[in-house]
Amino acid sequence: MLSKNIYEKKAHNVFQKISYCYDFMNDIITLGVHRLWKKDLIKNIPMESKKILDVCCGTGDISIGMGKKIKSSQIKALDFSDGMLEVAKKKANRSNLKNIEFINGSALFIPFKDNTFDTVTISLGIRNTSDYKKVLEEINRVLIPGGKFFCMEASYPDPLLLRKILKFYCKHLVPIMGKILVKLQTEYRWLDESVEDFLSKEELTALIKKTKFKDVTLKTYLFGSCTLHCGIKGGKDGN
Repeated sequence: MLSKNIYEKKAHNVFQKISYCYDFMNDIITLGVHRLWKKDLIKNIPMESKKILDVCCGTGDISIGMGKKIKSSQIKALDFSDGMLEVAKKKANRSNLKNIEFINGSALFIPFKDNTFDTVTISLGIRNTSDYKKVLEEINRVLIPGGKFFCMEASYPDPLLLRKILKFYCKHLVPIMGKILVKLQTEYRWLDESVEDFLSKEELTALIKKTKFKDVTLKTYLFGSCTLHCGIKGGKDGN
């Protein structure tokens, strides 16, 4: 495993380079299935959420989906890549959304006061950070007591044969697709590396509970190829 600083820099460089083709390649790599997973996350966002934070917002799919669902909400969308944010801003403008503010910043040092948001999401992003526990602590800090947290993340599936097939696909075929389609082979090795190095869904569940979230639930998609963790911040009024 790379040191935290090197890991963070590598992740940043990868996303800066792939930002222009990120959505296109996600559709190709997952055959568009990632959009169904994201829609399910958005469906779970409480309608009463007025202040929402989308951490590691990437190209804005979750932020934009929430902005369309709850037009009265104020959404802050945070990401460390200017390139990804530029794509997200263009997509939000095309949807004529005025309730989303895109902010360049780190998930390790979220630039908001304690107890600010009703809901916080992080989708396909926590594995690209260098300190999962610190990210979860920061998310807990900025949530109001009783506020809801949603974490969607890629993983390798549970059935052994399917796991082996998907690992081969991500490790060998995805970089070739990156080279052929967008001339970015090295960058598309990151998918396998980041998923391989990431926590199991059971380990992530335990870490979320350790960082003072309660009522933590887990939903899996496509035999465990993606997981959605949900939790609630405890404390005053949140029990």
